[in-house]
Amino acid sequence: MEGLEDFKINLGLKIKALRERRKLTQEQLGDLIEKDYQAISRLERGLVNPSAYLVFQIANALEVKIEELFLFD
Repeated sequence: MEGLEDFKINLGLKIKALRERRKLTQEQLGDLIEKDYQAISRLERGLVNPSAYLVFQIANALEVKIEELFLFD
């Protein structure tokens, strides 16, 4: 599904941008949500489709509303 692939890539790019805005490394974000940095890397590259709970954890760790993760440029 091309739509799903685009979604995963856009979500990953958004998470990366928000993480960098907070000046966090992948490892630091991973520590906040109890994931390793490789999991964050895969997510940011659009290689995985995160669960709703993982999206919730990431939004909390980045101190943004969940909706902000889905506002793609």
